[in-house]
Amino acid sequence: MPRNREDHSNPMNGRNGSGNKKPGMNMKKVFAISFCIVLGIVFISGGVIYKLGHDLYSSVNYVADDDVKTVETLPDAAIEETLSTEERTGRSVDKDELSNIQDQMKNLKLETKSDDDIYNVLLVGVDRQDKTWNGNSDAMILVSINKAKNHVSMISLMRDTYVDIDGVGYAKLNAAYAYGAGPLLCQTVTDTFRVQVDRYVAVDFWSLVDIIDIIGGVDLEITAKEAEVANGYINDMCERQLNIDPSEHQLPAEGGMVHCDGVQAVAYARNRYVGNSDFERTQRQRYVLTQLMAEAKQLSVAQLTEKMQAILEHVTMNIPETEIWSMVTELPEMLDYKFEQVRIPYDDMYDVIYVNGQDMLVPYWEETLQKLQEQIYS
Repeated sequence: MPRNREDHSNPMNGRNGSGNKKPGMNMKKVFAISFCIVLGIVFISGGVIYKLGHDLYSSVNYVADDDVKTVETLPDAAIEETLSTEERTGRSVDKDELSNIQDQMKNLKLETKSDDDIYNVLLVGVDRQDKTWNGNSDAMILVSINKAKNHVSMISLMRDTYVDIDGVGYAKLNAAYAYGAGPLLCQTVTDTFRVQVDRYVAVDFWSLVDIIDIIGGVDLEITAKEAEVANGYINDMCERQLNIDPSEHQLPAEGGMVHCDGVQAVAYARNRYVGNSDFERTQRQRYVLTQLMAEAKQLSVAQLTEKMQAILEHVTMNIPETEIWSMVTELPEMLDYKFEQVRIPYDDMYDVIYVNGQDMLVPYWEETLQKLQEQIYS
């Protein structure tokens, strides 16, 4: 898979900066397949779902919005995980400038849009060391399905985007899930991006380990540098969380094409220290999802039926069963829709600031929201 260097190392990167390189030429297919994987975890085949019916749906961890775990303050371990260890690149801002940025966000004139023909669901990849807290939503893709125009927009939302979280204050977008799980994240995306989002599907990285193993592993092309960093993650994951021997999961030092088990694949996907930090990490995550879908497509309906219940046990969502049935009937047609993918912040339309010991991405909000609404609703 091509590895594109979308650079935000220039602290003034934006309208007057050098800008970022465009996404890879085949990323539309990557996002399309990623979309099929995450939603496909819930309804990967109409025939399979109809056959298993309500019992299969019951395997999913459906959580009503009123039943989610919410917190007012994060535990120390969670705060430590929330803080980035990446090298600082953002420029410092004084209190007056930060207040001005916040005022601009509060005074945006665009109203939140919704449309009966458009279904918005947030796909969430959660990173956490244990299940004592909700975790950070370090992978977020807003999927907007336009049934009237047979169009699907796949919008990656960068975790470091500076947002106002209701009841929390200004922080990174990924912190919303830590405080209030899917419902608060959906509310934050709705309030910030002026697009109505009511549904989410979430899988944490530990569950992804199990899902990959259930499928049978994935083939990944890995560089020597990526293997070195991933092996560090593997040691940590095996010794601290999984209590297993890491030597059995080490990647070859020279890299290459490797058939990875769940531990190896997730360690590779967590890597943000090779290349351009989180931009390339999100690409690795999409690559893993792409390869996972390729493996799933090779399974027969009988094999998928056998594996689906085990997979669904690892999925958390707030999509009610009635909506699942509706989408099952429409899924074959949706797979023929035109898929379009973008990333927010858009190229050349953001700044990077340093706030509370963290780099934050600040989109040019007026232009960004206008462009986003045009993409989804026009």
